[in-house]
Amino acid sequence: MIKKYLILTLILIIVSTGFFANAQIRNTDVVLSISPENPNPKQNVNAILSSHVINLDKANISWSINGENLSGGIGKKSFSFKMGDIGVPIVLSITIDTIDGQSVSKTMTITGAEVDILWEAYDSYTPPFYKGKTLVPSQGMFKVVAMPNLINQSGKVNMSNLSYIWKKDGKVQSDSSGWGKNYFIFQNSYLDKENVAEVKASDISGETNASGKIILRTISPKIVFYKNDPLLGVKWETALNNGFAINSNGETITTEPYFFSPKNINLSDLTFDWFLSGEKIQTPTPKNTISIKPEVGQSGGATIKVVINNINTLFQSMTKQINVSF
Repeated sequence: MIKKYLILTLILIIVSTGFFANAQIRNTDVVLSISPENPNPKQNVNAILSSHVINLDKANISWSINGENLSGGIGKKSFSFKMGDIGVPIVLSITIDTIDGQSVSKTMTITGAEVDILWEAYDSYTPPFYKGKTLVPSQGMFKVVAMPNLINQSGKVNMSNLSYIWKKDGKVQSDSSGWGKNYFIFQNSYLDKENVAEVKASDISGETNASGKIILRTISPKIVFYKNDPLLGVKWETALNNGFAINSNGETITTEPYFFSPKNINLSDLTFDWFLSGEKIQTPTPKNTISIKPEVGQSGGATIKVVINNINTLFQSMTKQINVSF
């Protein structure tokens, strides 16, 4: 009885082994991935095959693009190629002939597209007529804007007709992602020396995609003194330095808190503390302008110092002083 049971068990093992050895493989048993996932036009791309079902190392694999066979061989699990012009699709096809005589195919259509990411300081101060780029301080706010260039079968896709997935430092920003949301606003943390913003833009079919990434860094604010002329106004073209001479009729000096937030420096969030030769004086109105007039017949020097602080942040605090003569 035991002998018959062993024989029956052996037969079942042999049959089962034969069944699994000849099990029909499917194209879903093979994973085709490309890097980068959403290539730009003219970019080099690497395609890789993987499988937990098929022994690809012993299979004969052939690669073709747009119907043209370009590469192949035993265990040829990867293939590199170059994208064409923007909007021109590439049809990547793979045929796998296994060691047991079966065959399976995979096809992927890839269309080159690109996304430019621009950024600006969302709430950072610069004086009027400033021609440079406004920068972002620690705990300041960035606004990043995606400028996609996607072409599908209908032509160039309007940026408002795309879906956007935004990431900050690798984490998806669900509230800022969605249909038509081509911009993203966030506040820097004082713990972060830099932030990485990423976006993926897709058309309504999900077949045409583009992605982009940008590294954003904060800076330290700075304070600059300027002469405030009673007739010409603030002379922003020339900064005041040590040795500035105050005439006998007095001078008005304006300080500009470059790249502090908020950009409305009249808000109470931004405080100005003034010191004259070491002694704190009453905050003037407006708070970024001080007037000094020496006593008649007096000559000498003085130190003008200002401390500017955003009371809602930890590191937006700066001090600047100049020595003046009269």
